[in-house]
Amino acid sequence: MSRILVAGGAGFLGSHLCEALLKKDNEVYCIDNFSSGHERNLSIISSDKRFNLVRQDVRSSLLSQPRCDVIINLGSRASRSEWEAFPIDVLTTNSEGTRNLLECAKSWKSKYICMSSSEIYGDPEVIPTPESYPGHVSSTGSRSSYDEGKRYSEALVMAYHREKLLDTVIIRLFNTFGPRIRGGNAYGRVIPRFVEQAMSNSPLTVYGDGSQTRTFMYVDDFIDAMLRIISSDYSGEVFNIGGQTEISVEALAGAIISLTDSNSKIQKLPLPTADPKRRCPDITHATAALDWTPKISLEDGLSKFIAWHESQ
Repeated sequence: MSRILVAGGAGFLGSHLCEALLKKDNEVYCIDNFSSGHERNLSIISSDKRFNLVRQDVRSSLLSQPRCDVIINLGSRASRSEWEAFPIDVLTTNSEGTRNLLECAKSWKSKYICMSSSEIYGDPEVIPTPESYPGHVSSTGSRSSYDEGKRYSEALVMAYHREKLLDTVIIRLFNTFGPRIRGGNAYGRVIPRFVEQAMSNSPLTVYGDGSQTRTFMYVDDFIDAMLRIISSDYSGEVFNIGGQTEISVEALAGAIISLTDSNSKIQKLPLPTADPKRRCPDITHATAALDWTPKISLEDGLSKFIAWHESQ
């Protein structure tokens, strides 16, 4: 049994990860300030004696916590509406929070896993995008608090890896969905927003002409990748983790209307500034190093998510 710290453990991905780690007989310390996470996400595991919930912001020192063998940092707001509403919070969480957790890793001699994002690539000129692509981003645009926050956190992780010899891995996560993901906001994550709109027979709001593409991965495939990375010996590595089916936003809307048997129509609205035209990861490195590829198709993942949404 290992003791594992999950920063942002009350969020969508963090709660699924805490649950999976407990199933592998680990002791889990979930650190969260509940700025975007929810206690209800932890209801399944809250009574487990191996689970420890610490209500704390990662921007304050965590060295008083028990030593952990692995630190996984998912601690950041992660939707466009939040980047624009709370840009200072997003930037400082990804800078000061990352520094605090890296100091814990240095003191405890822990493995450190940085949850970065496809956002660091900006609007990429290379598709599928490999880990070697340096990015096509703006440091002053409306997405910059998250883009640059994640780029800085990656640079800091690699500085600690090189100078302090820390055992580190960076994960660049592409769009992921599943139970507990939040929707609601007009600029929120697209799949829960579309499902909510379709199930109420409201118009599905597509921004621009809908030709922009994304790839989507179901949360179970994310968990599979994470467990492989935690148990691997790789250090100083960067891995793209994401789905492989590139689909336009308009086609995604049509698929969700069909799967929910909705009477909704598609409503097109002005495209927000700096919206990437395409997003698709090159996962060659993860496949070769971790023997990992996503297993759940987009249609199956959507069906699972819709069924969960109906149950709520």
